[in-house]
Formats: sequence, C-alpha cells, structure tokens
Amino acid sequence: MDVLEAVAPHRTTPHPFARHRSRTIAAVIASVLIGTLGACGSPDTLKATNAWSLTKAEASAGGVTLSLEDGARWTGEGLALDGTNFGTTAEPGPLATDSSFTVSAWVRPAGQPGQYSSVLSQSGEVAGAFFLGVAEGFWAFSVKPADGNGGDFVTNRDLATTVEVEPDAWVHLAGVYDSTAGRALFYLNGYPTSANGVATEPLFAAKGPLLFGSGQANGQLSDFFKGTVADVRTWSRALSTEEVTAASLIATPDGATLTKAELPAEPNCPDPHGGLCLGALEEGNYSTTSFEPKLSYTVPEGWSNREDLPGNVLLTRTSDSQEGTWGGSYIGVYQNVRASSLCTEEAQPGVGTSAADLAAWYRTAPGLEIVTDAPTMVGGLSGIMLDFRVSTQWKSPCPLDGVIHAIPIIIGGGVSDLHHVMGAPLEMRIILLDWQGGNLAVEITSVLEQHSLEDYLTTIGSDAVVNSFTFEP
Repeated sequence: MDVLEAVAPHRTTPHPFARHRSRTIAAVIASVLIGTLGACGSPDTLKATNAWSLTKAEASAGGVTLSLEDGARWTGEGLALDGTNFGTTAEPGPLATDSSFTVSAWVRPAGQPGQYSSVLSQSGEVAGAFFLGVAEGFWAFSVKPADGNGGDFVTNRDLATTVEVEPDAWVHLAGVYDSTAGRALFYLNGYPTSANGVATEPLFAAKGPLLFGSGQANGQLSDFFKGTVADVRTWSRALSTEEVTAASLIATPDGATLTKAELPAEPNCPDPHGGLCLGALEEGNYSTTSFEPKLSYTVPEGWSNREDLPGNVLLTRTSDSQEGTWGGSYIGVYQNVRASSLCTEEAQPGVGTSAADLAAWYRTAPGLEIVTDAPTMVGGLSGIMLDFRVSTQWKSPCPLDGVIHAIPIIIGGGVSDLHHVMGAPLEMRIILLDWQGGNLAVEITSVLEQHSLEDYLTTIGSDAVVNSFTFEP
C-alpha cells in the first residue's frame, strides 16, 4: 500500500506516499487455564488514587463520594444493580483519561450479560473514553481516541474472546491505558489476556462523571450492567502486570475463584502491523477475521493476505515486491473511504460518501484520466467501477517532496485510516460500493514495472479474486 509514514498501530508500509493506519475496533484471542493465583507483590504497596468498597457512598481513598440513581443500592457485598440503574461521581470524573490510568473492579453478573455491558466508564459529551465490562459478548477493556460514535469513530478493544462470561460468578477486571506506549491492556483475574494489549491513538479527555454500571453512547446512558460491583479502584498511572495481579488480591470476595487466562498464540500474520492477517495463502477459500463486514474470497496459489484489520484488507502476490518508491501491485479493501483533497491530507470538503458522490468527484479531479466508468456489482453490493491513469506530462501544483507528481485518490474515514495516491508509474481500478449508508472501496493497483492493469486483472488473476468476494450482511 502507498504509505506516507508509519505513524499508527496496525498498518503496512510498502509504499512511502500514502498513510495506511488502522485504529480500530481490535480483538485479541485468549483461552482459559484453571489455576491458583499466587501473590505477586504486597497489596499494601498499591495505594490507589481512588477506591470505593461500594458498600457505602463514601470513598475509602481519594475522597470522591458517589450517588446512586434509579434504585441502585448499597449491600454488604457491593453495589447492587438491576440493569436499569447506576452509580455516579460528580462531574467531572476523577480520571484524566488523556493520560495513563488503571481501573479495576470485582464483578458478579446476575444472569448472562448481553453483548455489551459496562461496569465502569467515564463519559464525555457523546461517548465514554473507556469501558470496562462486556463487549462483543466477552470480558473486555475498550478505549476511544475521539468522543463520538459511528463509522467515523474508532473503538479499540482488548478482549478475552475464548473465556466464557459465567453468570453469577465473581471475576476481577482491570484495564490499563499506557499513554506513553499507546496501548490498552485488559486483565482478567489479575492476568493479561493478550501479550501486548491493543494499540491505540491517544484517548480524548472525558470531562463527564465516572459511571458505575453504565456506559454512554450517542450522548445517552447505555449498556447497563446487571449484577454486583465491588472494590472499584483507580490509579493515575499504568500499573505493571505484577501490580495488577497484586491488586486482584486486595479484597477478594467470598466464594471467588481466580482463574488464569492463558496468553493467546502469536498470530500467523508476518507483518507486525497486519492485525489478524493470514500471510502466504495456499489455493483455496478464506474469510477475514477483523474486517467489517466479514469478507470471504478465493485465491489461486501464490497470493498472500498481508492485512486483516477492522477497516482494511490487503492481498498481494508473493512474487510482487512491495519495495521501492511506488511499492508493489496489490488488492485493497477499505471501509468508508473519502475523496482526498489535492494538496492536504484530509477529505475533500463537500464530497459525499456514496458511490455516486465519490465517482462524480473523480470525474472532475484534475490530472486524473478515467479509462473505464461503468456500473458494477461485487460481493452482493452494487456500485461504480472506475479505471484511472495519470499522464507522464501532468504536473501537480503540490508535488510530494517537491518532485513526485501524484494525485491523491482516497483517504480513510475513521475505521479505515489511509491516504492513497497515484501517479504515472501506476494504473488503478477503484470499485465503489454502497454499504450501510456509506461505502466499501475495492482498490486494484498495478505498478507498471510489474504488470499493466490489464495483465494484473486477467493474466495474474486479480479480477477473478475480486469477483469471488462475498460480503456478509
């Protein structure tokens, strides 16, 4: 892919002139090993910034008093919640969410939680900056770099995806945000559920209250928790693994059995920023794991899956080098792209996100020659297919590095984060598909030193690969 610079987690960098970042919604695989948790340090040394036993309104550390809403109540075991009520601090909450922090809680769900259920969250104007609880049906720690919801706003998650959420059983949850490392890590019963957590852009500063048993989405309370929450603690720093383990021992509820989640196997993806990609592929049928919507495809022998991220998929021929100024030929699939402005790395103002809106813009883009312009259908979605080239005589008013005469084509819209350009050494096919009020874009780019677009589509077989695509609803 064309890449301007390596600036964010989960991106490929074979091309130096387009950014391809993914901050995205990220799932990390974990499995359970039953065992006994040994002490990893003295709990007495872990002085929390704030702590609440949740058997009363007053804090046991930090002095921040809680209030209860809609019938939530204190009990001898902790804060009892019925799935419609919650506890809250005053506004603003006690956490500086744009700096490193750690949060933890003992939790016992009453019955089976839903797909999303928030134990702790500090709210912003529209959404919470973090959520500790259940996400996608698994125990998880989720963080948001920007205050908003929808396709333009990313949620990064570290989940224990093979650990059953057991009803009516105590578990210890902890989330660590390390602003220096740019990572969020989730701990279940004092143990990490992944080797390195999930990479994230800096979180926004949430100025709303700290919520107990509720989250926030679209400016409204959401994802209420039903069950008991006890011994909530926060630290204004990123705790180490040993410290989180020790914190889980501070106030273990009666009847709690601590189990250890094994670290997941290392992903097979050869690119450290390729997410859950599969690497070199044998001839056969495959499906994405992270990309939304799920994409199924068929490849002949000799192809490689180099990216599988929530907003990006990358397929290349193993024989096509991805080095050099313009990199190598590839097939890319992206969620909700935008038209890129000519001289700045931002979306072109006033251009919509439908296939028709984007195609209309490309038909007027200076320097861009359209060879093919036709309606099409791929993977069950309808749209428009455009083939591009750029004349060797065209001169950009703002050449890259002062010498590269390239035309910006697409830029990411949030979940997909990229900035792709083309110039005379490339030929490109863009397939713009209407999807859920936005779009999916399929990009087939050939580097002329390797293949003409016609050869890449036919002889090499990229057209057959794209025609095999199926997008799940």
